[in-house]
Parts: sequence; structure tokens; C-alpha cells
Amino acid sequence: MLVSGIHIFLDFPELYWGHTGYQGYPAIFKLSDWGISWDDAGAMGNRMWGRNYHFTFAWVFLINGLMYVGWNMVTGQFRDRMLPRRDELTLVNLRADLRDHLRWLARKRTSTTSYGTLQKTSYLLLIFVFVPLLTLTGLAQSPGFTAAMPALLDMFGGRQSARSLHTIGTVLLVLFVVVHVLEVLAAGAFNRVRSMITGKHPLPEEGL
Repeated sequence: MLVSGIHIFLDFPELYWGHTGYQGYPAIFKLSDWGISWDDAGAMGNRMWGRNYHFTFAWVFLINGLMYVGWNMVTGQFRDRMLPRRDELTLVNLRADLRDHLRWLARKRTSTTSYGTLQKTSYLLLIFVFVPLLTLTGLAQSPGFTAAMPALLDMFGGRQSARSLHTIGTVLLVLFVVVHVLEVLAAGAFNRVRSMITGKHPLPEEGL
């Protein structure tokens, strides 16, 4: 989806706010300001290919996401593992958790079998706020969908606003993934990946 989305953006490498946007219209972001002209960007992009693949895999992503949320709701995983407890939301605990993450010490002070407070909060925001926002702003790019639900365009202040929010959100999501991967590497990538595959998480022996 990221590759196809980049192709779509390169074919129209400017972002606008509101309902209107075209080459020459005041933009909030121009790729040409970074040394890549409209023609050069267009030569690297392919909107037709990008849109076909982007919307196809968007539905796969959406269905998979709904199944994931539904399963975790039914089994109580969100409640048991991701919902922060009241004592975890204290200022003292949040400060300690943030300090540990910044020092790459989170896995030394917290259990390796549970999520930290910042992890729980970020995952819940990602699943129930960020991803739905990206989904809705993406659907707002479909003329067929907005013809059936015109209120979606009003929700974001226009198709161009929705496109800009979708692009900015994608960049933030990529940054989130990069930070997440770095934390996994710092916590011990081999053990983490093995636990994802086997469902078992070997714990270090005491005194080692």
C-alpha cells in the first residue's frame, strides 16, 4: 500500500486544503520545493496503477483489521492486555515509563510478557483512532464512495483536505513503524520474533 500510495502522490505531487486543488493553486506542500519538479515526479509515479492496487489492498487491510479487532474484542485481549489500569495512568508511572523508553531500558524494568503503559496507549490510539482516520480519509478520495456518503467530505473540509491528512498520517505511521522496529531490536529481536511465531516467550534466568 505504501508503494502504490507513493505512486499516486508522485503523479500529483502537491497537497492542498479545502475542496479545490490543481497545479498553480496555492498549496500547503510542494515537492518542487524539495528540488523535484512536477514533470520529474510525474515520470516516477503512475496514478492508474497506484489507485488500482491501493484501493484493492485497502479493502484487504480493512477486512483483516476488522477481523483482528473483532477477535480481540471477543477473547478479551484488549481488556486484559492493552487497556491501561488506573494505577498505570498516574503521572509518576508515565514519567518512569517514558524515561525508560528514552533510555532503552524499558525491557529491563518491566515484564517481558506484558505491555508498558506507553505501549498500551500508543497501540490503542493506533488501532481505534489513527487507522480509522487513515481509512476514512482514504475513502474520501473515492468519488464513488463520496457520492454515496457526501458527508464524508464535509467531515474533513473537502477532498483535498482529506488527501493532505491521509498523506501526513501515512508519514506519521511510517515513523511509528521505524521507532517500533528500533525498540524491538533494542529489546532483543530474535526472542521477540520467535515468540510471535511459536507463541512462547522464553524468559532470562535469574542471576544471569
